[in-house]
Amino acid sequence: MKLLAVLLLISGLVNAQTAPDYAKETRWAEQVEDGLMDGDVVWLTANSHEFMSIYTPSETDTQKTAIIVHGLGVHPDWQQVIQPLRVALTAQGFNTLSIQMPVLDNEAHSGAYRLVFPQADQRIQAAVEYLQKNDLQTDVLVAHSLGSVMSTHYLANYPHPFKRFVGIGMPSDNVDYLPKLSIPILDLYGDQDIESVLTSVKARAQAAKGNNDYTQIMVAADHFFNDKDEVLINSVGAWLK
Repeated sequence: MKLLAVLLLISGLVNAQTAPDYAKETRWAEQVEDGLMDGDVVWLTANSHEFMSIYTPSETDTQKTAIIVHGLGVHPDWQQVIQPLRVALTAQGFNTLSIQMPVLDNEAHSGAYRLVFPQADQRIQAAVEYLQKNDLQTDVLVAHSLGSVMSTHYLANYPHPFKRFVGIGMPSDNVDYLPKLSIPILDLYGDQDIESVLTSVKARAQAAKGNNDYTQIMVAADHFFNDKDEVLINSVGAWLK
């Protein structure tokens, strides 16, 4: 009985440590809704939890849609990388659906996020199903930083309809999943990127060597493309074309 009690306690602690910080997500959602300038909030459900996404229609009549996945601990209208892309791609022939990914508390390191990858997978799948129900084409998955790891994990482990993948500032953990991807991939990073991105450049290329449609591009930028939105938008847009 004592052993059982200990095991239940450990299980409870693990679950508490690995559950997304839903309160933080709620705060992000309130902040985003109050300041949203482009697009509309759409609430999706995964793992019995409702989460926020932002749908922004294309300036042209199209079914092609890009699902956009943010990085560590932020939200689907984050001013660096995410918001510029989710809006700019609508001028390049895409609808966009930017989704809230699981977040942990502020002290959580990137490695801890591996424990919420199952929830991340479910959220991407919920976004896919939303597009399918609305007769929209799930064309491309676009992701930044930790979001790129969540995305390649999903692409490597689930049947999916995506035709292309754009990974921006992809850290070294992507090496675990890139060998399983066969769709065209853009690996975009900056010459002043973070260490995990810069030190894994060759490893990522090696991991994707079996994919003839893998493209790796370095541009003059840091990890968050600060003051380089135009470089980001033009680089992604040119590859998609």
